[in-house]
Amino acid sequence: MFDAFEIINKIKKNLTRQDLLLLLLFLGLFITSRLINLDRFPIFGDEGIYVRWAKVAWHDASWRFISLTDGKQPLQTWGIIPFLKFFPQNPLLAGRLFSVATGGFGLVGLVSCCYYLFGKRSMYFAAFFYIFTPFFLFYDRMALVDSAVNAFAIWIFFLSIILIRTIRLDVALIYGLMTGMALLAKSSVRLFLGLGFLAIIFLVSVQKKTSDRRDVIKKSINYSILYFLSSTLALVIYNIQRLSPFFHYIAEKNKTFVMTLGEFTKSPFVNFLGNIKIIPYYVLSEMGYVISLIGLIGLYFLFKKDKRLAQYIVLWIIIPFVILGFVSKVIFPRYLIFVGSMLIIPAVYVISQVKNKTTLIITMVLIVLSITYFDYAIVFDHKNIPFPEVDRGQYVEGVTAGWGIKEIVDYSRQKSKEKKVILLAEGNFGVIGDQIDAYLWPIENMELRGYWPLDKNELLQNQKELTTNYVYVIFSHRQDFPVDWPIKHIKRYGKPGDKAAIYFSELLPPGSF
Repeated sequence: MFDAFEIINKIKKNLTRQDLLLLLLFLGLFITSRLINLDRFPIFGDEGIYVRWAKVAWHDASWRFISLTDGKQPLQTWGIIPFLKFFPQNPLLAGRLFSVATGGFGLVGLVSCCYYLFGKRSMYFAAFFYIFTPFFLFYDRMALVDSAVNAFAIWIFFLSIILIRTIRLDVALIYGLMTGMALLAKSSVRLFLGLGFLAIIFLVSVQKKTSDRRDVIKKSINYSILYFLSSTLALVIYNIQRLSPFFHYIAEKNKTFVMTLGEFTKSPFVNFLGNIKIIPYYVLSEMGYVISLIGLIGLYFLFKKDKRLAQYIVLWIIIPFVILGFVSKVIFPRYLIFVGSMLIIPAVYVISQVKNKTTLIITMVLIVLSITYFDYAIVFDHKNIPFPEVDRGQYVEGVTAGWGIKEIVDYSRQKSKEKKVILLAEGNFGVIGDQIDAYLWPIENMELRGYWPLDKNELLQNQKELTTNYVYVIFSHRQDFPVDWPIKHIKRYGKPGDKAAIYFSELLPPGSF
């Protein structure tokens, strides 16, 4: 029977007032690190898509599954909507607050998991590592689903251990609900569903007595039944997406990122050699190297202390590594964020076991030195974030980095007080059009029109609007402009590295150029 007072009494028994104050301190650090300058980082192209989907789904219930039109699961779309209600005039902030919330969910999961596995001392190191690891800090501040995926990975891992140790129906139901929600976040979560069954490794050991072997077989059967039940519940939740006629687009979208069986059979190693080089590099670099290396060392010591737990963590790292290495056509660091969490757990273990104060201080100083500048740049110095090249291209230097978008919208909003503003954007999906839309308020004297491509013909077609409107043109891809185009550049918004720029221009009336 559920008893809230019993839970409160257990907390009082196991946690002192000092413990609670320290946990509140870490919570404050988490909130502060995630909220400072949250909407100052330039919008990323995918963020624009996801925020626009949430805005549409909020105002039109018939489009609650709008993300499926691009083969993406709807959890993030639904999760952003409540934040849009609180911040309707800052949709980008609303989208990023969803990731802050899921990051908090992941923090609670990691702290709880480490406390359950290693004791009270470990939960403070778990909180510290989660809050300040650059991998988590960055994606907890972006309107992307990867923060949620990481949080679900932590909880699925944690609950699978509780389930194998308790073999309880209520735990299995919670596990199934959690996994079902996770499946509504991203296709890759299906990997976690399969990995959860491998918790059965905790029951595998050499048993000399016949009675012990029978007990292991009995528990294995019971666990398998509960796992099947929880998986069924998870898949039932996942299949609510079939209410949308666009459900089949998920499978089509997956083909963009993952090899089909036919492709894999034909060329099984076509991606493997390249992927096995970049996967470790992405994880190590985005974690600041030292924490991940301590995690690997921690696996060695954990193997001596708790062989089955160490093996289970290794399986959560190696199996995704092999699968992604073979079948992934495209890998970005954010796809690997859950691996960072799996490395944090043994890192927490080995650090929490250090008794020598000098050794502990030296280790923590090395960790702090390895992540301080990375963390500082994420929060305050966006142009100089020391990402791997692929992420600098996405978020900082490339076409999808939205430097100047906010300034363009602010300028246009000011002009819209005089008369209506029409914005012509180079791109109607995922690039400049959606990025601009993420800054627009529910009621604006502005209209956004996306074109791909945006050429002279589209400019000439919109000249008739100049009689009663201001018309501005925003280019994100084109860097060269023919002299006979009817535009006057207002400002060029360069990006770090000067590899790309956004051009903000005014459309001129006929005969003025």
